[in-house]
Amino acid sequence: MSQHVLSNNKRKNKIRIGNITFDVILIALLLLFCVIILYPFLNVVAISLSSSGAITRGDVSLLPVEPTFKGYEIVFGQETIYTSYAWTLWYAVLNTVLSVSLTACLGYSLSVPGFVLNKPLSVMLLVTMFFSGGTVPAYLNIKNLGLMDTTWALVLPGCVSAWNVFMYRSFFKGISHEIREAALIDGAGEMRILISIILPLSKALIATFSLFAVVGMWNSYFSALLYIKDQARMPIQMILRSIIFSNSLTASFGGDTANMITDGSLNPLNVQYACLMATIAPLLLIYPFIQKYFEQGMQVGAVKG
Repeated sequence: MSQHVLSNNKRKNKIRIGNITFDVILIALLLLFCVIILYPFLNVVAISLSSSGAITRGDVSLLPVEPTFKGYEIVFGQETIYTSYAWTLWYAVLNTVLSVSLTACLGYSLSVPGFVLNKPLSVMLLVTMFFSGGTVPAYLNIKNLGLMDTTWALVLPGCVSAWNVFMYRSFFKGISHEIREAALIDGAGEMRILISIILPLSKALIATFSLFAVVGMWNSYFSALLYIKDQARMPIQMILRSIIFSNSLTASFGGDTANMITDGSLNPLNVQYACLMATIAPLLLIYPFIQKYFEQGMQVGAVKG
């Protein structure tokens, strides 16, 4: 009996040591991953706030050296930045509302038992996940529809994603069908069921994919590069692109900025990195408020996907 107890204790000790070793390795990998992610971000913040001389000497790493706000003053002193913010917010909100609405409607339709178009629509969506018409046909399509230089050129093409539809369908199938049947008996229509019953039960999923839609549209610049010619309607990412890829900041901010760069009081990286921080700051401010819904949505997708 004592030998059996000793063997069990040894086995438990081995399991405990194995768990501790796994935890240590996992924590070390997570810390390394955090460093890999945070270092570039902190370096960008530090450079945007450092003096031209410190940047030129290469003294800037994680903390600002000889702090200055000249880069931010130049960026936020331009009216263009506020116009781009407004247009980007409009594109992001409209795209998110349409994307969530259309995807939820299609996903709910595919989740209803006995829906006659279930298989044809599923096949059509599945094909779009593997094949794409390409950039040239998409450009010609937008042009022939008369959508050039309009909001719809940026919003409509990405409204419905096949992957998102299948995720919505899988989640909706996980909701008890008895709830829908009871609502039908009480006289509710399909749209009333979707709006009043299904969507309130799917807040975490909707918040997750809304975040994806906002981030995707906020970071998008290629569609604007193709379809938007009016400089006044450019999103914030196009302003950032023009600054980063420009050989001279004079075209974007005028001759005063060029004079400051010439006399050494301003480094081009001050302006470029300040604009980069101005671009990503709104998303960083929004994320904490929807983090809990995002985490719940990711867990739901992992369980019911």
